[in-house]
Amino acid sequence: MTESLSHPLAPRPHAAARAGRSPVGMLCGAVLLGVCGSLVAGERAYRSQESRGTAWLVEHLLGMRTLLLEGPTAPVLYAGDHTGLDRGVALTSGCSSALLIAPLALVTALLLLFGNRRTGRVLLAFGVAAGLVVATNLTRLTLVLVMQHRYGAEGFGWTHVLFGSVLMMAAALGAALLYLRLLPRGSAAGAVAAAPVRAGGEGDS
Repeated sequence: MTESLSHPLAPRPHAAARAGRSPVGMLCGAVLLGVCGSLVAGERAYRSQESRGTAWLVEHLLGMRTLLLEGPTAPVLYAGDHTGLDRGVALTSGCSSALLIAPLALVTALLLLFGNRRTGRVLLAFGVAAGLVVATNLTRLTLVLVMQHRYGAEGFGWTHVLFGSVLMMAAALGAALLYLRLLPRGSAAGAVAAAPVRAGGEGDS
C-alpha cells in the first residue's frame, strides 16, 4: 500500500499564515486604521485640502483666478477671470472623496493585519484605487468651477448634479475593480504550504 507522508520540514498551515503576516505589513495595517479614522473624524480638514488642490489646478492649468474662504459649514471656492470672481461653490461633504477612501483604507488595513497577502501588492492596490478616486474628484470639482464660470447656474447644475455624480460612480466602480485586480490572491508562505514536497514525501510499505 502506498501512503503519502508529510515532509518534516514542510510548514504547517497555521505556521505559514503566521509567517505571511510580516511586521511591516502589520505596521502598515495599523497606520491605515489610523488613516481611516482620520478621514472620518477629520473629513472637514481633508475637504479643505481638496479645495486647495482644486484651486491649484484651476489656477495653474486653466489660468483662472481663485479665492478660497473657510465658511462656517464648508469651504467656499470662487473662480473667475480678470473681470472678477463668480459666485462661490460650497464644498460640502458630498463633494469630498474622504468617505470613499475611508472604507478602502479599512479593508486594506484588515487584510494586512489578519491576512497573509504580500504587503507590497496590497499597498499598491490601495494606492492605485485611492489615487484614482482622488484624481477623479479633483477633476470633477475643477469642471464644476469652470462650467459655472462659463454657463452660470445651468452649467453648475449639469456638472454637479448629473455629470459629476456619474463620473464619481464610475470612478468608484473602476477603483474597486482595479483594487481587486491588483490584490494578490495569496502569499508566498501559502504557496510554500500548498506546494507538494517531493523529497521524502512518498513511501511504500
